[in-house]
Amino acid sequence: MKRKAFIALFLLLFALIVAVVCSAVFGSRKKVEEKKEKELQELKDVLVPLRFREVERSGGTIKAEFYFYSYIEDDIDRSFMSDVFEKEQPVNSLTLELDGEELFIDCLRFVEKQGDLFKHDVNWVFPYRVFTDTIAPDNGILIYDAYDSDGFPLIYDALNLEGEAKQRVSDIFSQIKQYGNIASDSELRKIIAGNAVHDISRGVLRFQLGRWYDLIVHIKKGGVEYVAE
Repeated sequence: MKRKAFIALFLLLFALIVAVVCSAVFGSRKKVEEKKEKELQELKDVLVPLRFREVERSGGTIKAEFYFYSYIEDDIDRSFMSDVFEKEQPVNSLTLELDGEELFIDCLRFVEKQGDLFKHDVNWVFPYRVFTDTIAPDNGILIYDAYDSDGFPLIYDALNLEGEAKQRVSDIFSQIKQYGNIASDSELRKIIAGNAVHDISRGVLRFQLGRWYDLIVHIKKGGVEYVAE
């Protein structure tokens, strides 16, 4: 009788221990899943990282101003862009003088598929270099240093990224900066080059002297465009 009681008590204690362990394991897993779900971010769609204008064009030389911003919204009323940027402070600016008659701005795009950090595909676009009709792209002026802050691209500062998400963008930016040194047959070069946006300004023929143009990036939908103010 005592033996049966002992066995019953032992089984009861064993069942309690198993229940406690299972509760701890499932509770921990639930917290991890909840944390992961919480960390997944849905970004706003429209980013304006760059405004620029040609201020002078004479004697085969172009003088242009470039202002880098971290401005992001779900959508933008393009008819009020100039009003918006009267209030926004740029993260940095550049004034360049280049030989040539026609200005081109080269951007590189890295498409990150939906994964463990974001709820959707993300099109990371980086203004990369400036060249002209007489300066070849390979000899163009690199402009990404203007928004580089200890390895993080300040044009994405308005996203308020933290932790792994912020580090991910910094890692991608690091790869973008090494684009010119990456072997042409490497997988990374193919990914970046396959999504590069070149000679965008040809669709505008020639930028009008003194007029502001905005680089608009559609983060979720994909695509890059220049819009005249």
